[in-house]
Amino acid sequence: MEKDRAYGTGMWAWLLQRITGVLLVFYLLIHIGWAHGIKTPFDFMFVDVKTSVLILLLLVLPHALNGFRVFAIDFGIGEKTQKILFWALVLIGVLVILWHGMGRSL
Repeated sequence: MEKDRAYGTGMWAWLLQRITGVLLVFYLLIHIGWAHGIKTPFDFMFVDVKTSVLILLLLVLPHALNGFRVFAIDFGIGEKTQKILFWALVLIGVLVILWHGMGRSL
């Protein structure tokens, strides 16, 4: 593997997938604890429904959209198409988060 290829969009997508996956598990554990009345230092995340939905959206969206990208890679799309798909999905994710931020319901 060439050194310059090791730090491309695929590496960042891989890293983002792992980070959001771990944070989603963490969020889920906190949410389950909160729903059962267990006090945690992270209770501030669930005080406002809009804030908790935004946090969840910030974690789920990149994780799910990157999953679609990986699914497309499994079907054999080319390297150039992978990069275009990555940035298109990033744009879709940002637009959905902005849509939510403007107060629209999903």
